[in-house]
Amino acid sequence: MMMPSPVKAITNSSLLKLSLIINLVMSSFVFVGSAYTQEKPITSLFIKPYDLEYVVDIGGMKVKASHQLLKQGTQYRVKTTAKNFLGTIREQGDFEVSKTGKIVPLKYTEQQKMMMGNRSESQNFDWSSKSLSYSVDGSSGEMDILPGYFDRLSLTEQLRIDIASGSKKIVYTIIRKGKKKQYQYQVIGNQILKTDQGSYNSLVIERLSGNSAKKTKIWFAVDWDYAILKLKTYEKNSKKTMVLNQGKLNGNLILPL
Repeated sequence: MMMPSPVKAITNSSLLKLSLIINLVMSSFVFVGSAYTQEKPITSLFIKPYDLEYVVDIGGMKVKASHQLLKQGTQYRVKTTAKNFLGTIREQGDFEVSKTGKIVPLKYTEQQKMMMGNRSESQNFDWSSKSLSYSVDGSSGEMDILPGYFDRLSLTEQLRIDIASGSKKIVYTIIRKGKKKQYQYQVIGNQILKTDQGSYNSLVIERLSGNSAKKTKIWFAVDWDYAILKLKTYEKNSKKTMVLNQGKLNGNLILPL
């Protein structure tokens, strides 16, 4: 039996770590979908442009990630990027905001360019016909949709709107790879979060899961329109962490207390 060379084994291990990091980075921006909450107008939160930079750490391997929100007329565009020497993953989502403060996704794309291979996904929402056309690695399809169905990106904003409006426990539906998935989150409470950049007033939420071995917590900046400050995932003996390194909200630097 031929044994893999040490160099190949190290490369495969690094690629696996990068893949896990990418999942952490991107999933940290996926929090919204079909929410079981009452219709509420936007109160304390208004969708404003931002530019956020994060440092992600998993098993000692670090990756830089960015998350941007741009306003284009009546529409918005969210862009995320995560990269290191092993590859790059980019996502982009376009959406609108209804008068009641609900996110209305329009288009989503994802491109992965890594040593282990390339991958892609796209989604186009047609609300007039309540249908979604999608493509995953070249294979296409269609599915029916309802108000409150979203892609992986534009929905970050919905969670920020919901928790800013006082929601404590929310169930969401997202569309990923042509399938519908549900996520449930619960507000834990307020906390002073200490980081290398300083301390922030934060609101902590936790993802509720049937898997007791896996826990996910997210810290939002109360004083900065609930921008994501930190995300931590515990799974078996591993811990993955994403922390805000620097950022701007509506052109203003996000500063600690």
